[in-house]
Amino acid sequence: MIPHADNEKSDGYDYDTEEKTMKWHHKILLSSSLKVALLALITAVIAPMLVYHYVYYPSLDLPPSDGFSAGSCLVRRSARLMCGVGQVNDSKLCHPQCCYDTDNSICFHRSPSRFTYVMDDDEWDANTTLRSRISTSPFNFTDTLRQIKLSIDDVSATHVSVAFHNPLLLTLESRRIEEKNYTYQVDSPELSVVVSDNLGNDIFNTIRGPIIAAENIWEVVFKMTDEDMYGLGEIPLEEGMVKIIYSNARGESGVPLIFSQTNGSYHGVLLDISGPTEVTFAGENQIVVRSITNVGMKFHLFSGPTPKDIMTDVTKILGFQNQLQYWMLGAHICSDLPSSDAQTDLSDYLTAALKDKLPFESHCGTAPVVFDDDVCEDSVQANLKADSTLVRNNNKRFIPHISPYISVYYEESEETFDDNSTHIETTTEFITESITESYCRNISSEYDNLMLRSADTEKPYKGKVGNAFVIYPDYKEQGTEKVMRKLLDGTEIDGAVLENNWPLDESFKFVNETSEYLPYFSKNFEDAFNYTPQWNITRPNGEIYMYNHNEYGNNFARTFSNLYDDNIPIWTSSQWMSGDIVNKQNVNTTWTNLQRELIEAALGGASGHKLWSSPICGDTEHYNNVTQVRLCVKWYMMATYLPLIKIHSKSIPRDPLAFTGTNKNYIITALNRRLSLLPYFYTTLQEGPILRPMFYQFPESKNLSSVKTQFSVGDDLLIVPDLLPSQTHVHVTMPPGVWYELWSGVHIDAEEGQPVTMTTTDADFLTLIRGGSILVMQKDARETAEETRLRSQYSIIVALDCHNVTVNISDPATGNVAKNVTECHAEGKLYINDNMTLVFEANDEYLSITSEDEDFDAFCDAEKAVWVDHVKEISVYGLQEDLNNFDHHRHIENVINLCDLKDKEEIVIQLN
Repeated sequence: MIPHADNEKSDGYDYDTEEKTMKWHHKILLSSSLKVALLALITAVIAPMLVYHYVYYPSLDLPPSDGFSAGSCLVRRSARLMCGVGQVNDSKLCHPQCCYDTDNSICFHRSPSRFTYVMDDDEWDANTTLRSRISTSPFNFTDTLRQIKLSIDDVSATHVSVAFHNPLLLTLESRRIEEKNYTYQVDSPELSVVVSDNLGNDIFNTIRGPIIAAENIWEVVFKMTDEDMYGLGEIPLEEGMVKIIYSNARGESGVPLIFSQTNGSYHGVLLDISGPTEVTFAGENQIVVRSITNVGMKFHLFSGPTPKDIMTDVTKILGFQNQLQYWMLGAHICSDLPSSDAQTDLSDYLTAALKDKLPFESHCGTAPVVFDDDVCEDSVQANLKADSTLVRNNNKRFIPHISPYISVYYEESEETFDDNSTHIETTTEFITESITESYCRNISSEYDNLMLRSADTEKPYKGKVGNAFVIYPDYKEQGTEKVMRKLLDGTEIDGAVLENNWPLDESFKFVNETSEYLPYFSKNFEDAFNYTPQWNITRPNGEIYMYNHNEYGNNFARTFSNLYDDNIPIWTSSQWMSGDIVNKQNVNTTWTNLQRELIEAALGGASGHKLWSSPICGDTEHYNNVTQVRLCVKWYMMATYLPLIKIHSKSIPRDPLAFTGTNKNYIITALNRRLSLLPYFYTTLQEGPILRPMFYQFPESKNLSSVKTQFSVGDDLLIVPDLLPSQTHVHVTMPPGVWYELWSGVHIDAEEGQPVTMTTTDADFLTLIRGGSILVMQKDARETAEETRLRSQYSIIVALDCHNVTVNISDPATGNVAKNVTECHAEGKLYINDNMTLVFEANDEYLSITSEDEDFDAFCDAEKAVWVDHVKEISVYGLQEDLNNFDHHRHIENVINLCDLKDKEEIVIQLN
């Protein structure tokens, strides 16, 4: 028998009594459900509070006494914004109004940030004064400006500017218009600015982030979109990227324009900040703009809704002047090679180029020009005039490369530096007055008052380029035209390339003490300042040079262009908010840079710089004429489709005559092919850029928005370059519409967005033509663009866009009958001049040619004509296969005299 208790409580334990007296914590420990609930409570509430106070705060502090938002340090790592310099090893260096992450030694802003401005009025207007909430900034605890202003200016229905500025130094307009495609909201009391399009999509939103204004450091954070952004040389812009807006050898060449897309609409923000500026793309698409300025920050906002609309608005700001002349679309050659007899070498080169029928337009002469302080000996001026005569006598244009600084002579010296200075000073002085008189070194003495000044000595600032000392005229000052006029001494030129006009200064600079003068000076700023004049030198009027540095290239270009009444074209390597022709410089010869040059030129065009020049095969010393020949040849092929091209040899030649055999043939073929396409390029440039990114050309195609390995060339061509060594295939993401291979007429059978793999060759880039377009070419290229335009007969490619449609056909017996038919169409233009454009339209049976305006002299008058007047052949893509007389197209040879349009309204050619 198994023993058992007689009843439940036979063990002597009083269950009822003990259960009633059980402690509450015993119940929790003995209850699984209660333990889970308690753990969840600790995790959700108590743990974050402990982390909040003991990890993120540099010290325990109380909510702000001003009654405004406390802000939270519980910020997602991806959304943190660095507070001040961000990375600090000691929490005491972190401003107490910031948060501090002890594990990562990072100081970051609360959300919302306490570093902002507040307004006492309930509603903002143009007269509202904003006062700082925190008296010191997170940058070395410098004092913030007590008061700033916010100005919002309705420039047009699609363009509004937003500026945060110091009212003591800058007054801005705040216009209002009724009809506009955007709205804005300014919240109080803590400042928040949101600008949206009429669909409610944000264009510009300060997201209650920091707005900091202090001496020599302003910071504004904003957000444009949660989707993709493009610009500043990048497709797309990605987290962690940092861009510096301060003209320098490695700086951005285009305007600081950022495109964003939201829900299929495109918006733009243009940074109009002349001081040294750092733009950081932080997590979650936050944009941090920090500028060394005392004036403020201005942002131009564009509602779009397409990238083309944005470009149109930006172009109005840049003040673009159409300097395009047809010959400028050809190749420009410059050499900077060591030589004992440069004039003879130049003469020999021009003779060899003529013998090889090398197609190019201009030459820079024996070498780029750096003017000498010694103008009486006339060495530089004499060489310049001799170069001009030699080049022009060989029927080429003379386009010298000219730097803005002037080389000067000094006595031998020892370099020293002052412990309190950030720039090496030398004991050298200008040669004594008696010697100056004998050598006529009179630029530095006669125009001393126009030169940038040293901060320490108040004498002309002495920079260094190579082994030469140089001084820098301040081209913003009146009178510098006289300096340039004296230096040029009446030399005949057809244009000019203004290079190194950031301006360049290779002298050594100390930057380790800069933080004592500037509250924020990052490694990015240090790199940008390294090859430019010392930041704290002054202009002749006493202003700190740094604040006007970005304008130096503009002022030099403006001074130079004023010397010539015939408005010769000016290329410039440094421009700020101007529509000048871009001269890209300092490009190393690498496969990576080959792609970057394509991207930057495409973005430059989309941002308003249609005339963009890129050095073919790079222009630095880093070129190997054995291992990089294949790359260089491919670069020449890319040049076929660039807006403007320049070939600049340094110590090793890389011009076409430096190559041999097949490689040389490929290069000359590429240059000739470019000449053959110039009628299309010239026509395209009347309305928009040549090279275009995919998001610009096809803004409605989501599959193409971030593609950066293929580019539109005008509206009708698409290039897919092979950008890797030994590459045999390329992948095309198909744009909307019908597409054919340009040279064969092969139809690419694929849907929009579908990836297609196609073979590529050593001889060319894959190029497609859009169905529905008509391309006018001149295949028989000559030695210059203008000679080709006048002598080479036209070849026309008709790329049909055909669709099956249902039409009603009248039948006497049965009445109207629905029938499926194929309808085809194509159209194109040839811009001749402002008073003449030829219009082409075609279907699958006929091509018609008509004219707009009546300036027939441009191609019919034997003495005045600059264009040829005959069409020699037509190729038709997209016909039914049985109508083709070649594998993939129909070819028609039929000479057409365009001058017949003088007597008839239309020329009609049968196509089948």
